[in-house]
Amino acid sequence: MEFPDRMNHKVVSREESIFNEVCELLELDADQVDYLVYEDFDEVDYSMYDDLDEIDSGETWMPEHRIIEVFFMDGTREEVEIELDSELDETLKRLLGDL
Repeated sequence: MEFPDRMNHKVVSREESIFNEVCELLELDADQVDYLVYEDFDEVDYSMYDDLDEIDSGETWMPEHRIIEVFFMDGTREEVEIELDSELDETLKRLLGDL
């Protein structure tokens, strides 16, 4: 599922075949989760984050963590932060690459 206002994000809903597996990886109770929004950094141009004063450094800013927004059945929301390129992140990328 994709939402037009969620560019560079993937939405994992209860209807997705991998929903339970993703919840288990994140140590969430799948019965309480409505859907998850996963940041997909693969096609993001990080140069847009460069501060004009710091262009001389030659390094482009890159995020260190990925945020996964968890939307629960009761209407509450929580953010799960995982380190980029960690084992968990790599597993999630493999699972979500099929969406």
